[in-house]
Amino acid sequence: MEPAQFGGLFVVYLISLIFILTLTYKEFRTVRFNFNILFSLLYLLTFYFGFPLTCVLVFQFDVQVVAVDSLLNALLSATCFYAIYYVCYKTRLLKPSDKPRPALFTMNRVETNLTWILLALVAITTVGIFFLQNGFLLFKLEKYSQIFSSDVSGVALKRFFYFFIPAMLVVYFLKENTRSWFLFLISTVAFGVLTYVVVGGTRANILIAFSLFLFIGIARGHITLWMLVMAGVAGVVGMFWLALKRYGMNVSGAEAFYTFLYLTRDTFSPWENLALLLQNYDKIEFQGLAPIVRDFYVFIPSWLWPDRPNLVVNTANYFTWEVLDYHAGLAISPTLIGSLVVMGGVWFIPLGAVLVGLIIKWFDWVYEKGRTETNRYKGAIMQAFCFGAVFNIIVLAREGLDSFVSRVVFFALIFGLCLIIAKLLYWVFDTCGMIRQRVRCSLSSGQVKIDNAKAG
Repeated sequence: MEPAQFGGLFVVYLISLIFILTLTYKEFRTVRFNFNILFSLLYLLTFYFGFPLTCVLVFQFDVQVVAVDSLLNALLSATCFYAIYYVCYKTRLLKPSDKPRPALFTMNRVETNLTWILLALVAITTVGIFFLQNGFLLFKLEKYSQIFSSDVSGVALKRFFYFFIPAMLVVYFLKENTRSWFLFLISTVAFGVLTYVVVGGTRANILIAFSLFLFIGIARGHITLWMLVMAGVAGVVGMFWLALKRYGMNVSGAEAFYTFLYLTRDTFSPWENLALLLQNYDKIEFQGLAPIVRDFYVFIPSWLWPDRPNLVVNTANYFTWEVLDYHAGLAISPTLIGSLVVMGGVWFIPLGAVLVGLIIKWFDWVYEKGRTETNRYKGAIMQAFCFGAVFNIIVLAREGLDSFVSRVVFFALIFGLCLIIAKLLYWVFDTCGMIRQRVRCSLSSGQVKIDNAKAG
């Protein structure tokens, strides 16, 4: 990359960055937190955070990067995508109505407690089964890619580990205070460390737990914006240290700085992958919506579908195997825009932007309903569902639309199943006469208040 080429890229990068940051900060000043702000931050992290890291790698360490025109196309496509997304998100589709709508469901104290207990049991039980089958993989595996080998059994169970986080979210939203906020951090990070040791290097649960702690803190006013930034820096350093341990690297000096740059870029901001995909645009055979369907294959047990393909060709694997001809055992993330390009070319980018705008608008609608819900138990469930889906939104920005669809459907099904089972258990307990009313005496008013577990 020549200095003149860098100058041109930097101008485009700076204009794009200021454009998205301005819209995001304006939204932050208005509402402090919503899922548009969350997605915008993740989008900035994915497509713009890595540009300075790439520049340092090029000029300080003489690293060869993708062709400059492909890097420029990646920046321009990312900016155009966000502009279309933002317009769609801000467009009001339906007129607000003052007529009350019938409630889809109601919750009470017992049902809510049963729900979070069931979610936690899903996570704890699957971790236990995975441990009994494989032991502590962190002390057994020599390479991280061995996690995906045939020597490790029950890999699909990893998708259930995450449900400990929404379980603790329900606990937090039942009693929102600083003590519950820190309890959420301690419990979820501790469980994330456990899964890190058991699985052998998967950092997702730790990262998501810490991120949610920060997002809740900024939404509820526990921390300031600058505290969020400093905590984010600490999180980046922490993830780098875990990455060194995961890949067994022992580096120091200039080599450590170089390793930090490329690992941090690849972990948080794989924007060069999009440029690399665009550079190989002529090699792509557009997959249509097939990658979305294929990504569900991993959730189908082999005993139910004996002929299930062992290798799932979603957009990440297609990009890795077919476009790059890379077969080292790890899939290279194509990013959200890259997944759209694999499915339908550049014409899928504006269509995907509209779809993502509608998705984020729906999450904000559910979140706002949960915040204003008069039934605090139902409000806790709705807010926990939305915050629990943060991992899926991270997957949307970093991995692609196909991975997001399969994971959000899986998350909603397991979450909803736990909710239904909790309601059935409550009905059984109530039928057996095991549900009692909680009686609270108000000394100041001289009245007796009854907190009925059956109340919706």
